[in-house]
Amino acid sequence: QERSPRQTLEGAGGRRCPRPSVAQRGAAAMVGVGELWDMLRAGSIDFIGQKNAFDFQYYVIWIAGIIGFIYGLIMQRFLYTFYFIFASTLFSTVITLPSWPCWNRNPVEWLEPKEEAKDEKEEVKKSQGGGKKNKKKD
Repeated sequence: QERSPRQTLEGAGGRRCPRPSVAQRGAAAMVGVGELWDMLRAGSIDFIGQKNAFDFQYYVIWIAGIIGFIYGLIMQRFLYTFYFIFASTLFSTVITLPSWPCWNRNPVEWLEPKEEAKDEKEEVKKSQGGGKKNKKKD
């Protein structure tokens, strides 16, 4: 018998189970080196992680560009502005390009495809090719 999510959260006597503490959630989120390596090789990032990675990269590069522009203006060298933007681009690439576990906190659980019955497949084939009948011409 399957239980609803609410039933699984309720303890004996109708009481709700306590939520895990921040320390417990952090410990559960930690992965081993082997799991981390497999995750990095797989390259899977969920949709929310993609948005967060994009936002991180966007804001880091913009903030570094503004700081670099101000520093380059004070020092009278545009090259410093380039250095800041280039360094922030490299930094954000190292942080956002690999599929670190922080970008995969909300994985999507895909549904298994439904298998069609053989009878339905045969009916579809018959309906597609059943319009013309082979007639011999004399």
